[in-house]
Amino acid sequence: MRYNPGKSELSTEKKSAVLVLILFVNLILISSQIILKNRQSLLQSVIANMLMPLQITFQKSSDFVSAELDRYFFLRNVFKKYQLLKKQYLDLRIQVYALKSELRDLNVLAQVKKNSHKFVLATVVSVDVNFPYAQVMIDQGMRAGLAENDVVLNTDAELVGKIIRPLTAFSAQVRLITSSIGGTGAYIESNMLEGLLKGDNRAECSFQYLLANKAVRLGDTVITSGTDLIYPNYLPIGRVIKIDKDYLTQRIQVRPFFVDKPLKKLMVLLHE
Repeated sequence: MRYNPGKSELSTEKKSAVLVLILFVNLILISSQIILKNRQSLLQSVIANMLMPLQITFQKSSDFVSAELDRYFFLRNVFKKYQLLKKQYLDLRIQVYALKSELRDLNVLAQVKKNSHKFVLATVVSVDVNFPYAQVMIDQGMRAGLAENDVVLNTDAELVGKIIRPLTAFSAQVRLITSSIGGTGAYIESNMLEGLLKGDNRAECSFQYLLANKAVRLGDTVITSGTDLIYPNYLPIGRVIKIDKDYLTQRIQVRPFFVDKPLKKLMVLLHE
């Protein structure tokens, strides 16, 4: 019979491994029987100490995720409320603007009616065909109390122009605000941006060299400012139809209200 040293060494290693496993199991059994002061076995204490960092990490992660979710839903609700309040604020601004416009129109008409003895109704009798937006002639004159620079409105109390010479007993010339001669002190009603409104014998007028520090929107109402010492303030003139911006200034074109209405009957406000 031949001796095989490799087989013997392998058998010895197996026996050693089995012995170590038995000792480890016995150690576990013994540690499970050892009761510590906290009434836990040694095995339970070792396992608890090994798992404690994992438990702490899991708890902190859970608390962090929960806090972030609460913060997310809170901010989401706050943002929705903010959007709702912003919409309500814009709606209220629109309502206030509409009410202010109605009140202004009512005040203008009420003032005209209150001073009914201070204005004269006139009819347009001729228009210069070459310059229809420069001036017109009316059928009232000095006999009715008209004087130079009297303010002329249409029947909707919107600015048309002023009385100029030649002025006779039964007729007068009206220089329209669209004329290239002269100008009108005016401002944008929405932001009080003020300037001189000039005509060019066309259906539109324009502000020249207004500062670009205030935003102007298409459709904004333009009214008189009274700074020209001819036209009283708060008379409606027209609406913004075009905006050209430069680096520091902006050119704004305005279409007067009267150009889109029949120019037949006019009201001349007499000087006191």
